[in-house]
Amino acid sequence: MANILALETSTDICSVSLSRGEEIFNFHQLMPKQHTENLFGIISGLFEESGLSFEKLDGVAVAVGPGSYTGVRLACSVAQGIAFSHDIKAVTLSSLELLSLEAHRNLGLERINCISAANQGKVYVAESSFVDGDILTKMKLIDQESILRESFPENSHFIGEGCELLQFENQLRDGQPRASLLLEVAKVRFSKGNCIEAESILPIYFNDENSWKKII
Repeated sequence: MANILALETSTDICSVSLSRGEEIFNFHQLMPKQHTENLFGIISGLFEESGLSFEKLDGVAVAVGPGSYTGVRLACSVAQGIAFSHDIKAVTLSSLELLSLEAHRNLGLERINCISAANQGKVYVAESSFVDGDILTKMKLIDQESILRESFPENSHFIGEGCELLQFENQLRDGQPRASLLLEVAKVRFSKGNCIEAESILPIYFNDENSWKKII
């Protein structure tokens, strides 16, 4: 069984999960603008709690945004550094996919569109479906006006603060991006060899945003 570290710091919540085989160790706490000074201590604490060493790590997973510029950059940099230094591979998901995953797990929905307002009159749209423990997503950045002309599959559901601007039907209550959900998908992808090299960990930022802007 894989030993995987998962990081999600795109919002005011710092979320970290670590698997040691079947055992899971989680940290998920609200700490606005405190990720930079606390993340390494949180990671070290989970490794100490699990009895695992970095040398035994099989892979790293990271949420790459969009979200807080500082938080996204931090998580991607830490994940990339760990992957490079220990010669391990990575799995990445967007923070929008994690919101959709939570709704899927809680409500059993099979097709979810997560919409998040970017800057300059644009929105991110992540259209997700779920297969065998994994998430399949088409993600794009489009003008806010044009989204009303988008064609979504029948029985689609919508999540994300961008829905409030557009007044879609079938809106779901927003959740929180969680490292524990990222870890679950990462375990599936690593088992299938569906992972990437460290240099391919690429952040998704809001356009010209201020640090620590919330996405939910």
